[in-house]
Amino acid sequence: MLLRVTIKNFLSFYHETTFDMFPNIKRTSFSNHIYSNHKVPLLKQAVIYGANGSGKSNLLKTFKFIKDFAIKKDFLDRYTIDRNKFRLVEQIKNNPSLLSVEFTVNKIYYKYSLELNSKKIKEELVVSGLGEVDDQLIYSRDGKRFKSGNGNDEKIDDAIKKLIERNPYSSLLSLNSEFPIFENVHMKQVFNWFDNKFDVLSLNRILPALIEVMSKKENLLTFANEIFTKVDLGIEAIGIESKNINELLIKGNEESSKLIESLKNQITPKSSFSKMKNDKILFSLVEEKGESFIKQFIFKQTGIGNYSVDMDIEDQSDGTVKLLNLIPALYDVIKNGKIICIDEIENSIHPSLITSIMSYFSNSKSKGQLIFTTHETELLNQKKYMRADEIWFTEKHEGNTKLYSLNDFKEHNTINLRNGYLDGRYGAIPNVSSFQF
Repeated sequence: MLLRVTIKNFLSFYHETTFDMFPNIKRTSFSNHIYSNHKVPLLKQAVIYGANGSGKSNLLKTFKFIKDFAIKKDFLDRYTIDRNKFRLVEQIKNNPSLLSVEFTVNKIYYKYSLELNSKKIKEELVVSGLGEVDDQLIYSRDGKRFKSGNGNDEKIDDAIKKLIERNPYSSLLSLNSEFPIFENVHMKQVFNWFDNKFDVLSLNRILPALIEVMSKKENLLTFANEIFTKVDLGIEAIGIESKNINELLIKGNEESSKLIESLKNQITPKSSFSKMKNDKILFSLVEEKGESFIKQFIFKQTGIGNYSVDMDIEDQSDGTVKLLNLIPALYDVIKNGKIICIDEIENSIHPSLITSIMSYFSNSKSKGQLIFTTHETELLNQKKYMRADEIWFTEKHEGNTKLYSLNDFKEHNTINLRNGYLDGRYGAIPNVSSFQF
């Protein structure tokens, strides 16, 4: 679970900025939105509002940056460090970017901190005492210097120093994962959390392997059908149709046979090939037990007089396809306890549909956390969808992004937040006064 992220001098965040998932215990609405089975109560979701260019996406880019630095050995270099600093101020060139993330894994609370400069990198991992007891150092790294919380071993020190000299811009987490010099259960657990439990999804995320993933994971396809039956899209069921390519070659015409033959050369027993058109997965080619199959989504839809037809994905709207691509993320949050961050979650999805999805998630017995940006103001309805402490805003002044929570405003739970937001009561809306109509 994610607790808190702190940012300074990174992207559009010049001043120290903090985002957290802590509930206001004085607020009693939607108690099911809180995970209370932790030492620290945590929210299951958070939404970020703001004008275009105000820094909403930069917050999620920061999350992604921390994740990628932690797990990818070759992710960072001198140029990337300088490029990501806040640059709209006259400052000393060597001012570092400061980033930290606090989270919990298996009831252990961690804090991972970074100080990034083009000359050297500082990195520290501690088991957090949550302010009740002293933090326990796992390791710290200052440039080439390394310190272990268990005391230093000369041979390990020398090996890690040489490793850092060869990879000065790599995280010690990523280096130690590839070259396990420093054996430590906390480092393995933290690396696994970044790698498998914390993810940031792009605005226009399309999953070319979605057909193959759902065909292998029956629970995921069942979950997709559960979602689609709860929203009114005129789709009764989603299935996956699989056909043997050799049979299609026999029955197909000459043109389709040539296409299939050419595509067969692009698949291996360990990989599949997906044919895309207009961001829709038309079909996937896979090899199973020495034979090649073509698979595609089939949507059972009912029309006039209960007449039922199986239709393919080309007949589906962009919103339906976007929702289908959201299914694995929702499944991972609800069933697998992941922390998933999504930029502009409502992209191409109707407002009533996105509110239905969020309502479904809010009331689910989820195990993870969902963090997303949006412009969909209907979610500001604190009687139906969100708690005030789940709502965040971004606003930019002189190039610097200010991030703040609706919880900072003393608003009664009966007030119409949507109207207040659109009227500018909380800021974080576009300034269009200069337009002439």
